[in-house]
Amino acid sequence: MNLLKNVKIDQILGYYTAGTTARTSTADIIDMQGYDGCLFIAEFGKLIEAGTINVQVLQDTASGGGTMAAVAGTAAYTTTAAAAALTQSAIAVDIFRPLERYLEVTVTPATQNAVILGVTAIRYKGKMGPDANGDLLKGTQLVSPSEA
Repeated sequence: MNLLKNVKIDQILGYYTAGTTARTSTADIIDMQGYDGCLFIAEFGKLIEAGTINVQVLQDTASGGGTMAAVAGTAAYTTTAAAAALTQSAIAVDIFRPLERYLEVTVTPATQNAVILGVTAIRYKGKMGPDANGDLLKGTQLVSPSEA
């Protein structure tokens, strides 16, 4: 199975410099029709020890996003000294069979600054297969590639 041809990949949130402001993917709401689940990967740059990062998925029956409600079960992560020493890190949230059709994500750094590198949404197990991955700059499939 080729993953690139069996999932739909969207970058739904871009880069934000260090800060404590919540960022929401309102402009890129994920439509789950025809998909079983979505894996959200939030990527971070520099973190400050003792800060918290909350990656929260919201859902709604309407695509407008005005009445999105947080799903149960997501929790904030408190940055440890070891995590603060990293130059790159990520938090993944996998929503399997959401109860409502539309999803968005909010990333909230609190207490201390965090650099948000972006959030990628990967929809999977589509009943009819994914649309083309038009949001990618490039998608390359290599099957048993030889060395360069």
